[in-house]
Amino acid sequence: MNLEICSLASGSSGNCYLIRSENTAVLVDAGISCRQICLGL
Repeated sequence: MNLEICSLASGSSGNCYLIRSENTAVLVDAGISCRQICLGL
């Protein structure tokens, strides 16, 4: 099983990490705006 961790944002304005495998994706610590998340994805 491959596991990928991607930092979409990290800093004083907020943090957001995408952790995914072949069948599952989890967004962790979404401290940024929805718009920033969509741009990062």
